[in-house]
Amino acid sequence: MAACSFEKKAPENTPLEPKAIRKFVNYEISSFTEMMGPCKSDSAQRQCLIFQVEFPVITGLVPQSVAEKLNYHIEKDILSSSFISNKPGSFKELKEELNADYTSMISDFPDYNNAWVFEVNSDILYQDSLFISVATTVYSYTGGAHPNSGQVYRSYDLRTGDPITLDQLLVENYEAKLYPAAEIEFRMTREIPPEMSLQEGGFWFDEGQFSLNENFAIINKSLVFYFNPYEIAPYSVGPTELELKLTDFVDLIADGSVIDGYKN
Repeated sequence: MAACSFEKKAPENTPLEPKAIRKFVNYEISSFTEMMGPCKSDSAQRQCLIFQVEFPVITGLVPQSVAEKLNYHIEKDILSSSFISNKPGSFKELKEELNADYTSMISDFPDYNNAWVFEVNSDILYQDSLFISVATTVYSYTGGAHPNSGQVYRSYDLRTGDPITLDQLLVENYEAKLYPAAEIEFRMTREIPPEMSLQEGGFWFDEGQFSLNENFAIINKSLVFYFNPYEIAPYSVGPTELELKLTDFVDLIADGSVIDGYKN
């Protein structure tokens, strides 16, 4: 087994977070890479499990108790999207489970030459005075016809360290106004005409009725939702990203929420 490496590096600036933007949390990107299995050099990545993880670790500008909760929830949300049936409690557990499965595979099938890959790339996309928003891409190939990939969007309350839900952001019964407007945006994005049902358009929402998921983040005064492959359509259809501008739904913003200031 090759030696693993663990390092911390400063985050790069992203288009959504230019150099001049004010910081409300300090953080570092923790990076963990390990290659397990024979990994013979005579054939690139032959019989090799490649495990790579990068994720943000909050280090300051918020109380220590909040930073600890933020770091706990960020890691938990990444692990919950790991394409593993028994969700691991840590990256170490995830790595060990994948390694055990891969070791069993190449033991049972010595001529198996496909590399397995598990990659996580996570970073803070947006910071505000009361919340941060994190985007995570998870890529996994453990055999089969194609790899699995997913995008996880999440916003976290800087007052508590907890993940933010739609029910915390919006008033009661917000669905009655938000869902129809979101469905129009969805149909425009997917080029589904009004007279065609969503099912006819290739999507399988419950009972054929459009709804939003909790895979979202607050970014630039918008709610950005992400529907991953297999979630509402076959893998071949691919993912769908949907942006709803909060300036269009000011009357739905709940008093005291982290976006309460957007009303003004």
